[in-house]
Amino acid sequence: VKTGANINLNEYNNIFFNTGYLSKAPRFDNIYTRVNTLEEYIRNEDVKALEGGYSFRSSILSANFNTYYTIWENKPARFSKKIGDATYSDVVPMNALHKGIELDMSCKINHKLSIEGLVSLGDWTWTSADTIRLLDENNNPILDQNNNPIDTSFDADGVHVGDAAQTQYGLSVRYEPKSDIYIKLRATYFDNYYADFDP
Repeated sequence: VKTGANINLNEYNNIFFNTGYLSKAPRFDNIYTRVNTLEEYIRNEDVKALEGGYSFRSSILSANFNTYYTIWENKPARFSKKIGDATYSDVVPMNALHKGIELDMSCKINHKLSIEGLVSLGDWTWTSADTIRLLDENNNPILDQNNNPIDTSFDADGVHVGDAAQTQYGLSVRYEPKSDIYIKLRATYFDNYYADFDP
C-alpha cells in the first residue's frame, strides 16, 4: 500500500511526499527447518516508509532533493555459532532503521555539454537485541553439561547494516557532438560500506 501527493508551487518548483507499507512473505528456507518443521516465530517482514522532497526544473538546471525514514521489522539475519566441532545456525528476525537524504542535479551548459551529479547520505542501523536458543540438526535444543538449553544473546542496537554503501557521491559529464551520438564519463565514490552482520 502506497500513497502520496505532489504540489506544483509554480512552473519551476514542486514539493512532494509519499508514505507506504509493505508486508513481505519470508523466504521458504527461512521458515522450515532441516527436518521440515515450520518455524512458527518467523513472521512477514514489515516495511513502513515515509519520504518527502523538493524538485526544481528549468531549461538549464534541474534538481531533486529528498529525505526518507524507513522502519524495517522482522528482517531476516542468519545467526551462526560454533560449538565444539559443529556449527549451528538459524534465522533471527531483526529490526532496522533506514534514514537519509539524497540529492541529484543536472546542469545543461549548452546544447552539446551537460554535467550531472548526485549525493546520497544514509544512516542504516539495526535496532534489535534478542536471546536465541540453539537447536541441533534434528531441531532439538542443544544442552550444556548440566542439561540446560544453551541460549545466547546479542545486542545489535546501533550496529550499521552491512553489505551496502551508505554514502555515495557521483559526477558525470555528457558531451553530444551530434544529435545521434554522445560520450559520457562517469565516476561514483562509495563510502561507509560496512561488513555483513552475523548476530
